[in-house]
Amino acid sequence: MRPLSTVSEPEPRRVVITGIGLITPYAVGREASWQGICSGVSAIQPLDALSQQLKRPLAGGIIPDPSLSSASLSSSTPLQTEPSLTLALQAGTEAFEDAGLDLNHLNRETTGCVIGSSKGGMASFAQLAALSHQDASVAEQVPPDLWLQCFAGAASHSFAAHFNLQAAALTPVSACATGFSSIMRGAELIQDGVCDTVLAGSTDASLLPAVLASFHRMGVLASQFDHPSQACRPYDVRRNGFVVGEGAGILVLESLEQAQKRNVTPYAEWLTGGLGADSTHLMQFDPRAESLSHLINVTLDRAGVAHEEVDYVNLHGTGTQINDVYETHALQKAFGPHSAALACSSLKGGMGHLLGAAGSVELALTLLAMRDGIVPPTLNLENPDPECPLNYTPQVAASREISTALKLSFGFGGHLSAGLVRKWDSDR
Repeated sequence: MRPLSTVSEPEPRRVVITGIGLITPYAVGREASWQGICSGVSAIQPLDALSQQLKRPLAGGIIPDPSLSSASLSSSTPLQTEPSLTLALQAGTEAFEDAGLDLNHLNRETTGCVIGSSKGGMASFAQLAALSHQDASVAEQVPPDLWLQCFAGAASHSFAAHFNLQAAALTPVSACATGFSSIMRGAELIQDGVCDTVLAGSTDASLLPAVLASFHRMGVLASQFDHPSQACRPYDVRRNGFVVGEGAGILVLESLEQAQKRNVTPYAEWLTGGLGADSTHLMQFDPRAESLSHLINVTLDRAGVAHEEVDYVNLHGTGTQINDVYETHALQKAFGPHSAALACSSLKGGMGHLLGAAGSVELALTLLAMRDGIVPPTLNLENPDPECPLNYTPQVAASREISTALKLSFGFGGHLSAGLVRKWDSDR
């Protein structure tokens, strides 16, 4: 009989994050977006035209450049390129530059992309639907590839084609957890040796009548606000929903070996990520928060990170009654007495809920928080809910050394995701 092989499986390759590209309701660009988040001033604005269409007050996180914003579109506006694709490409260009990657010398055979999209090209779909009711001659003028831009996979296809990437091109879909699950999938491609470099993140441009009307009917949009900037109130006793924002967040992930060869200093090392499910209800979670607390503990165990090592938790924090309590209870269960010492915050009070783009944008901002030693604030948290007693960094940013951070993201339908990043330290 042949002896059993004693050859062990190779260790997964270490993954580092070397570049960030951001477009948010605060600004077009990474550093300006980060300054806006730290300022304590909300970027939420009234959606006047959409409010008139839907006959109710609406607020949203609008990108300051009208040429990039879905809110500036109308059914009569000729649409050549889906806005969510434009956002991803522009954020990706900034990420490439930030990482110091030379596109002329990039090994495209080992460079891939994972660009998440929770709904596909909704603006393109809306325009095609409007054109279908017009004269046939008008429909014939539609660019032939417009229909393809409606598909969720258009995000990775357009990205790979634009930058001529020849490795994997994937588009995860997991509702509002899409952005974070995209980063996770990108890291796995490097850990498994499929790619050396991955552009990973997500994009969303959903300030459209059909999307907002759907959320309104679901009862999850913020209402009864005196001013749009105060509409979303995560963890506040007066909270009653979120506001929709738009944007994109793209990260450059690399194998540690490649980053060292390029002599670049990463923002952080990706430690691990985990996925879970809470299938209690399409829009509600189990108030006992068993699934999420279990996911947090499993994620920490997999990374070999003690609960006491976590310096900051970037929360999903939508500002809905059920979700905020659910997330709080999960952290209390997972961290026990140490939960009171956690520094936490939700960024949605200031820029809105970026839906499919939320996870990647918020992780990117978490990396900048680590870089600068600043915990960004939770805006509009003036009257804390007694059921939400953690330190959510209300209203004002706080100075704090952040070595290890936990990111949480959820999605309708019970999608749960959690992951850990550690500030880069060359001595580790």
